[in-house]
Amino acid sequence: ALVHSVPMAAAAGAAARPPRPAGRDVDLFNDPIFRELRARAQVPEDFIDRGWDLAALQNGGGKGGSLMARVGASYIVKEMSKSDHATLLEIAGSYAQHIQGGDTVLCPIYAHFQDRASGRLFFAMRNSIGPGPFAALYDLKGCADDKLLERSGEPIKAVHKRIWNARMWLGQTAWSPERKLYHSGKVEARSVDIGMTAELREKCLQCIERDT
Repeated sequence: ALVHSVPMAAAAGAAARPPRPAGRDVDLFNDPIFRELRARAQVPEDFIDRGWDLAALQNGGGKGGSLMARVGASYIVKEMSKSDHATLLEIAGSYAQHIQGGDTVLCPIYAHFQDRASGRLFFAMRNSIGPGPFAALYDLKGCADDKLLERSGEPIKAVHKRIWNARMWLGQTAWSPERKLYHSGKVEARSVDIGMTAELREKCLQCIERDT
C-alpha cells in the first residue's frame, strides 16, 4: 500500500495538492489509485476539504455502528474498522481496475485516509442516492440484513434484537414502538417490488453478476 502524508503547511502552498479532509492533517492510502478514479469521474481534489468535520459524524444505521458524514449532496465520509481498512488496502488496485473495466453498481470510492491527530480511519465515496428526503429508502443486500431506512422523509431508527437483551426474545408484546417499526420495515424490505423496464432490469442483473 502507498501512504501519502498531507500536512497542513505543505498542502497550503501546493498548486494541485491532494485532498485534505475537513482541513486536517491526514495520511492518504493508495492515493495514486484513487486520484485516477477521481480524475475519471471529474471529482475535484478538494471534494471533502470542507463541509464536514469529525464532530458531524453520525451513526449510519448499520449493525457495525460505523459513523458517517454527508458532504453536501454528492459525497459521504465513513469511518472504517481496522479490518475494513486492511481489506481496502489490499484490494484497492483490483477494485479500481474493476470500476474502470465495465458497468458496475458498486459505489465509487474516491479516498482512503487516516486522521493523524485521532488515528481514526475513513474512506470517502460518492453519495449515489442523492440527498433526499425519500418516500421510501431501502438497504437491500439480498439477505436477513435487508431493511427500510427512511419513510416519508423520516429515518427509521435501528433497534436490533441483541442476544443479551433478553426481553426482546419474549415476543413482540415486549418490543418498543421503535423496535416494531424497525422490524416491520425489515419485513417490508424482504418483498419490496422495484419497478423498472425489462432493459434496465437486464442491465442491472448483468452489473450485479459482474460485481460478484
